[in-house]
Amino acid sequence: MLGRIQDWFDRRGNGWTVLGGWILTRILILLIFALFERFVIGDVYYYHRKIVAMFDVGLPQTLNEYPTPVAWILTIPYVLGAGTQTGYAIAFIAGMMALDAAFTFLLWRHNGRTHDRSINFWLLFVLFVGPLSYLRFDILPAVLAGAAVLYARRTPWLTGVLTGLGAAIKLWPALLWLAFLAHRPTRRTVTVAFLASGVGLALVSLVFGGWSRLVSPLTWQSGRGLQIESIWATPLMIARAGDPRQWTVDMSPFQAYEIFGPGVSVLLVLSNVATLLGLAAIIALYVRGFRAKAPDAVAVGLVVLSIVGIMIVTNKTLSPQYLLWLGGPMAALLLLKRNQVTEPEQRTIRRLAGQLLVLALLTQLVFPLLYNGLLGGGGRPMLVLATAVTALRNLALLAFAVELVIQAWRFLGVDRASVSVESA
Repeated sequence: MLGRIQDWFDRRGNGWTVLGGWILTRILILLIFALFERFVIGDVYYYHRKIVAMFDVGLPQTLNEYPTPVAWILTIPYVLGAGTQTGYAIAFIAGMMALDAAFTFLLWRHNGRTHDRSINFWLLFVLFVGPLSYLRFDILPAVLAGAAVLYARRTPWLTGVLTGLGAAIKLWPALLWLAFLAHRPTRRTVTVAFLASGVGLALVSLVFGGWSRLVSPLTWQSGRGLQIESIWATPLMIARAGDPRQWTVDMSPFQAYEIFGPGVSVLLVLSNVATLLGLAAIIALYVRGFRAKAPDAVAVGLVVLSIVGIMIVTNKTLSPQYLLWLGGPMAALLLLKRNQVTEPEQRTIRRLAGQLLVLALLTQLVFPLLYNGLLGGGGRPMLVLATAVTALRNLALLAFAVELVIQAWRFLGVDRASVSVESA
């Protein structure tokens, strides 16, 4: 049934169906927020408090967990909202929705002004992640990464700029730069643009915020503990559901709920080892991409997704908004696969997109719908249920990341010149 609906959009979808789908799904997100998830707005109020305080304490002491340009970006809603908390929240949400709308429009334009699976995926993905999509700023690096994949062949300098901007906002997009260099003809263009934007913003940040503010996101991240939603906390969270007395879940100084008790130090070490192994896997993908004869945009897009997946599953922290990072590149990949890969390969990409939609829905169940149960509220049954759903999501996310790496490795080894490509 779903396949028939997708086929209908591929044949008859147009700008009006895109606009109608966007409006309908986004109204649903706002309704979910108003009726069930209003408390998720807490981080937006936190941003407002920090920006208000910045005028007293200065930029070097503001939002040290984020790169310096984030403080500038988060000042925009303060100005648009006339400095009030309510105005800030409205301006912030409107800004994130505008980014979402812009990326939807970009997908439509790149697809020849038609409504296809890539747009349907993006509309559903943001809906399944839920109001959190608009109550954190992670949709910004997601859109930048997705747009970078879209422009990698058409306008490589723009890919470099977008990747540099993403790195200046969230750091991890810097790892995507070498993935785009797999395409030999555009290496220099991408590199110059990436360095101009990324390093340029780093220098500006150094001038206005100082050295300690420039490196504060790295020191902040290194000091964090085992976040309860992370892959590596899963064994202890399961054990805690069986015997809550041995482990404590509490808010840490890093504004995140972490688990404390037996086994935490061991799993922190294992997560550090996994991070190193993940970096080794990323380097292996880089090398294979550089050695490939002519990797196409689809192969590079899978490498981008693999890098993001590896960063998420190997980390000792995992916040629900991290899943947004995968959505932009996946939507771009669904668009690029048309007429570029064989039918079996198209089915593989569509299956990966379907798995990501399921992960998005599970993530909204974990946070915010079952989060109180995960913290111990609602009694033992809710704790067991919330822990089971979180464990299921984490296992599925781990399997998804592994499959991304496998598929990226396989696609990089395909010589397109010898492959007969069928239409979508």
